[in-house]
Amino acid sequence: MASRTEGGAGRLARLGLLTAAALLVSYLEGLLPPLFIGLPVKLGLANAAVLVALELLGTKHAALIQLTRCILGPIIGGSPVGALYSLAGGALSFMAMAPLHALKRKRPAAISLIGVSVAGAFFHSLGQLIMGAALVSPAVFAYFTPMELLSVPAGLFVGVLATLAIRVEKVVS
Repeated sequence: MASRTEGGAGRLARLGLLTAAALLVSYLEGLLPPLFIGLPVKLGLANAAVLVALELLGTKHAALIQLTRCILGPIIGGSPVGALYSLAGGALSFMAMAPLHALKRKRPAAISLIGVSVAGAFFHSLGQLIMGAALVSPAVFAYFTPMELLSVPAGLFVGVLATLAIRVEKVVS
């Protein structure tokens, strides 16, 4: 991956690679059964690409990856209605991650990329629950506590994965 100062062609190539990676990981994760029976919980591994983009390419590029994966991921996976859940979760997640990442840039001691990831995971689950309440029933909020509790270790794992990917990229570059 390249830095924010890299030329247009290189940035575009990296944007394409991260978008493709997010879509591929999203598709593959969609093939797996839920982590817990009765709860529609996934790790959200595709968010690692968004975190890497936030760190290396900036907010606009990361937002584009988030939007693309939230729309195309569920459609490629055969769940067009899933795009509504993904967009709700992705939008809320990004609205939490972008300002936290900006804070991280200004005050690195205040928050880590892993913390940004945990916040993103929490708000992604919340966005999906809100969409479920709107489309199905407010009764979906019965899932609030377990889904939000599980979002913390999922966000930790994805944040560590993104941090490692960035470190490897910096060594390779």
